[in-house]
Amino acid sequence: MTLTRRDLLRTSAASAAGLVIAFQVPRGLRAVHAAPAPAAPPLPPANAFLRIGADDSVTVLLAHSEMGQGSWTGLALMVAEELECDWSKVRCEHAPAAPVYAHPGFGVQMTGGSSATWSEFDRYRTVGAIARDMLVRAAAARWKAPASSIHVASGVLSHGKDQLTFGKVAEAAMKLAPPKTVQLKDPRDWKLIGT
Repeated sequence: MTLTRRDLLRTSAASAAGLVIAFQVPRGLRAVHAAPAPAAPPLPPANAFLRIGADDSVTVLLAHSEMGQGSWTGLALMVAEELECDWSKVRCEHAPAAPVYAHPGFGVQMTGGSSATWSEFDRYRTVGAIARDMLVRAAAARWKAPASSIHVASGVLSHGKDQLTFGKVAEAAMKLAPPKTVQLKDPRDWKLIGT
């Protein structure tokens, strides 16, 4: 619809309204907000967003720029929460230009509109949960133990008295197929998010 200033004034005068505000929702946003809920999206590729080094370092690749609003800390925190890594070993890097880093709401790689946290909340937490699952399965295979018996805390995998750091099993974990689904933590169990 094309609405000129003159049409707006004429229409508002004819309706005798005290206040008339005209606005238009951009086509891209209309599609995002008016479309029916799509089927569950596939899980993100964890290795595009996360690298775990043999030195136990955890590097989070961030699809959004840091412009003073704290998005680098917030997004890395989401990964660390689900991963159960040692926060002191987390570092961040800019993600390269690639389709996998497109903004989930707008479909292009961008930062803006205070959207980094809300748009990435599930994706970055899911990346952490995927990596944790793969690390647990790698440790379970090494110990020949069920994955459900492995405990994870601060970057250490434990089974009874046996312990391994993430760096010791990271290479084996990355060779495993990612899980088809992951269970994200209940907010009551968060240790980092919200602190």
